[in-house]
Amino acid sequence: MQNERRNFKHLLKILGPGLLFASSSIGTSHLVLSTRAGAHHGMIFIWVILAALLLKYPFYEFGPRYANATGHSLLKGYKDQGKWAVVLYLAIIFISMFAVVGAVGAVSAGLLSTMYGMEAIPMPYLLAGILILTGLLLLIGRYAALDNIIKLISIVLLVTVFTAFVAVLLKGPIAPAADFVPNYNILEGAALALLVSLVGWMPSGMEASAMNSIWVVDKIRATDYHPSLKETLFDFNLGYIFTAVLAFMFLTIGAFTVYGSGELLEGNSTQFSNKLLAVFTSNLGDWAYPVIALAAFGTIYGTLITAWDAFTRSFARGLGVLKYELTFDTSNSNEKLAYSAAQEQFLTRMYNIFLPLIGLGGFILFTQFTGSMIAILEMATIFSFIAAPLISFLNLRAIQSKRIPESHRPPSWMLVLSYVGLIAMSVFAIYYLFAMPTGEH
Repeated sequence: MQNERRNFKHLLKILGPGLLFASSSIGTSHLVLSTRAGAHHGMIFIWVILAALLLKYPFYEFGPRYANATGHSLLKGYKDQGKWAVVLYLAIIFISMFAVVGAVGAVSAGLLSTMYGMEAIPMPYLLAGILILTGLLLLIGRYAALDNIIKLISIVLLVTVFTAFVAVLLKGPIAPAADFVPNYNILEGAALALLVSLVGWMPSGMEASAMNSIWVVDKIRATDYHPSLKETLFDFNLGYIFTAVLAFMFLTIGAFTVYGSGELLEGNSTQFSNKLLAVFTSNLGDWAYPVIALAAFGTIYGTLITAWDAFTRSFARGLGVLKYELTFDTSNSNEKLAYSAAQEQFLTRMYNIFLPLIGLGGFILFTQFTGSMIAILEMATIFSFIAAPLISFLNLRAIQSKRIPESHRPPSWMLVLSYVGLIAMSVFAIYYLFAMPTGEH
């Protein structure tokens, strides 16, 4: 019994960054995009999701592998290639961070309004309240609070989404409308835009690879425990499998409850939330409402808090990498991974500055384009898709640098898969840039 308790405590000690990665991913690419893909195009998108998860896997895995090997985030690996690489990464996340926080926060507010009958409260007030409370939680609790909250949300998600998924399977797909004509062409027009959005953020934007590496480093610093490479990769793979399973569940839920009905999951944050919950309730019964509502809110709020923290940490750490060498202070006997006092103060100050700025930017973006939440989110995901080959290339160079010891280098099959993935993403991005202007949204 004591050994089991020790093993469980040790498991909790090493888990964290992988679940944070999963939580930052599933709100947008899963609840919004995977559900919409199933609802609008049926199960054909299962092959798209499988391909994205497989071909992008190495580049995400390089993040925790690099962090475990070096004690630094991938941003250090970018700087070793030249400061331009860090600046490029910061420019990429700058373009999408306000849209992500604003849109995901808006969906959280929309779900909260629908779940608790708060339609009388203006959406900007609800969004402001959620952003203020979440911002204070991150500013006060930092990594420890985020780590504990996400573990709780992950358990709730697993139970609620699995319950809804089983109920949908038992009920079976809905009967299509009499005039329904399936369209299997997903390589042009609005279907291509959805395809690119889904691939761009399945399971997340490629920029999340560096964010995950930052969480790994901060987990080491917060716990004073440097896990083995096997333990670090176990945590990451668990989170990756979690995202994959939920992606297929949300795709199936959308396909079985909406596809063929002629209904589209579109609109602003409130309209999208109302449609989502109404579809499930009408198909499964009133009992499903609290289950789906809790699953949807947990999914989207988990993404809000983790993505907001990730964008802030990435900006703070990126500026820190540009300003300092960020070498660890190993003067103490146990070689604790700790930055110098000046570096710690700089990173803390940058986090405190950028966290409210990103929240404010997201709020302003939402209030100015409140009726175009899905469109804003789609633009952000498409940009991530186009930028993915660039970040993937930087990750590949970083993991093959001299800084990585032989014991921590990726196996040959993973390097081969990464080259295949890099070529595939580049070709598809070029195809999209040429094909999309002639498509219809």
